[in-house]
Amino acid sequence: MPLAEGVSQRIIYKPYATGVITANTEPVATVDPGVTGGKTLRRVSSTLELAKNTYSSNEIRADRQIADFRHGTRHAQGKIAGELSPSSYFDLFEATHRDTRVGPVALTHTQYTSIAASASASTLTLGSGDAVALGLTAGDIIRLSGSGTTANNGVNFTIVSIGGAGNTVLTVSPPPADMSSDTAVGITRPGYSTIVPATGQVSRKFAFEIYGSDIDVSRLFTECRLSGYTLALPATGLSTCDFDVMGRDMQVLTADAAPFFAAPAAASTTGVCASVNGILVLGGIAQGVVTGVNLAMTLTPTAADVVGQNFPAEIFLGRANCTGTLTAYFQDGVIVSDFLNESEVGLMVTLDASSAAGADAISLYMPRIKLSSASVAITGEAGQILTAPFQALLYNGSAPGVPATTIRIVDTAAAAT
Repeated sequence: MPLAEGVSQRIIYKPYATGVITANTEPVATVDPGVTGGKTLRRVSSTLELAKNTYSSNEIRADRQIADFRHGTRHAQGKIAGELSPSSYFDLFEATHRDTRVGPVALTHTQYTSIAASASASTLTLGSGDAVALGLTAGDIIRLSGSGTTANNGVNFTIVSIGGAGNTVLTVSPPPADMSSDTAVGITRPGYSTIVPATGQVSRKFAFEIYGSDIDVSRLFTECRLSGYTLALPATGLSTCDFDVMGRDMQVLTADAAPFFAAPAAASTTGVCASVNGILVLGGIAQGVVTGVNLAMTLTPTAADVVGQNFPAEIFLGRANCTGTLTAYFQDGVIVSDFLNESEVGLMVTLDASSAAGADAISLYMPRIKLSSASVAITGEAGQILTAPFQALLYNGSAPGVPATTIRIVDTAAAAT
């Protein structure tokens, strides 16, 4: 009999028909979520496991030994780690946010008459209309088409802010090529977006199957909720992501019962994001000295253990707590002053999956963060690094096109469910 190899393990996930968990019963997996469908998930590693509470006897005995040990309640828990790529993990982001994704935006010149562009001001200016009313939002990745200034066609422009008379001026990054008013330009915001919503939160649950094709054994983790994620965006290197999972149970399947999911959809084939391909905007200013950003969303899950059954009655999720750390070369006093003055700033990162102008991309936008420190350790002879942890907060301002959320994620390659 062969031994399991990591390269032969695959992860498949599928949502249940509803996110509701029934306290005193578990659904029959072959019925819900069912054996058909599912999607293969790209991964680097997984620590998903079945965890059990255990109890040792405290009886005082003449033989001076422990005579009993028991298993108690159980639940599934662990992380799934991968390299961040467009479309690959959007379902998991949406579930963590407890949100319902918002689809693409496609606009034509009939809705805004014309568009002009300024390289020096880094703006796109609509001839009429209201960009916010038309469905555009800060953090959107937009592309132009049909322009006589061909250098602007098909380029990923990230909307940094929306302003001007009637919300007609889009400040974007990178700067567009200069363009006089053009009446033939179209605007698209491809893909889908997700936020942490202030109302209308949606509970979701998934089944995750880890199947080893070399040994024909599956571990099926049932009624799992997404309870957080971690993103690491280094200055050089590929961006990575970890997703926290907590579920109610696990089944082991072999022989004819494995794999559980029949003919799951193939994994995505998009490129992996690298921080060198993209932009970073802090406090409305594009930065060229940031050396890394780490971000963690935590929902603090709790397995509700109860008397009379060995699986939890519910997987409770707490509030969305988004924290992070940015590091940068120490250049001036701006970041230190933001910490000193308890200033609120926005943080926006766009990550492209390749160096192509219109590559698949992901943007992360936190409209309101506060720094909790700004330290500079004087070391060595080269550049000195400033480290600034931060807390992301619910945006409660009124700037046009800024969502009332802690974080917004746009994925140009994400598709409908």
